[in-house]
Amino acid sequence: MYPITLTSDFGLKSHYAASVKGVVLSQLGQVNIIDISHQVPAFNLHKASYVFKNAYLNFPKNSFHFIFNDLHTTKSKKILYVYENSHHILCPDNGFLTLLFGEKPIRIYSLIDEIEPFNYIQVATQYCQVANAIINGVNPYLEAVSIDKLHVRKPSYPYEENGVVETQIIHIDTFGNVILNITKQQFEEYRKGRKFKILFMRDDEISKLQNHYNDVPVNEVLCLFNSNNYLEIAINRGNAANAFGFEDADDRSLFYTKIKIFLNDTNSKNEL
Repeated sequence: MYPITLTSDFGLKSHYAASVKGVVLSQLGQVNIIDISHQVPAFNLHKASYVFKNAYLNFPKNSFHFIFNDLHTTKSKKILYVYENSHHILCPDNGFLTLLFGEKPIRIYSLIDEIEPFNYIQVATQYCQVANAIINGVNPYLEAVSIDKLHVRKPSYPYEENGVVETQIIHIDTFGNVILNITKQQFEEYRKGRKFKILFMRDDEISKLQNHYNDVPVNEVLCLFNSNNYLEIAINRGNAANAFGFEDADDRSLFYTKIKIFLNDTNSKNEL
């Protein structure tokens, strides 16, 4: 039996995650259930997509991934299914898939019948029924659905204007490391070999990237590309988010914390 992963905003203080695992075991037998995370903050699909995206490809091909984040953010009661990168992904129709895959063309399927009542137990039950049908080569009663019929959420991207790249915080991890929505590839494409300054507070700038956290003295700030190749602001053996007052935004936020990267070694502190 292929692994089944769970990703949710249930937290660890309530019974929700345990109940879902009970449903999975009851429906599918002695399967291998792995938690990706149950501590993604509520109302934060952007963070959920980041956490999931950087975990699921490490699992064996043909694993099943059950997503429970933000189940009630829309009125839709559809369950969506995607087979992409040799992985089975099931999630509600709330924009998670478009955040996960961005503009990449994917084939999306929906359960023919909507779920009623639409709650996490019924969603888990339907996920299991689809997985069981696929495993056994039985028709899971899915139909192809076009993107314009679904709830769409657009991921945040960095952008450049007049030599300034504007980025946003997409994740703050357990260690207080602040992760931005720019990958190493994007950074180098914008940079084009030029010098740079990363300004994240009025008096704090970094013009050199490190390879490891301990490349700088203890309690000193640094920037590096993390193991998932996203640009990260960190403090060696410290908490960058607390030190600089960075906070996670959620999907209801009107404003996101923006970090600017000035190219060509321009002294642009006064523009912040």
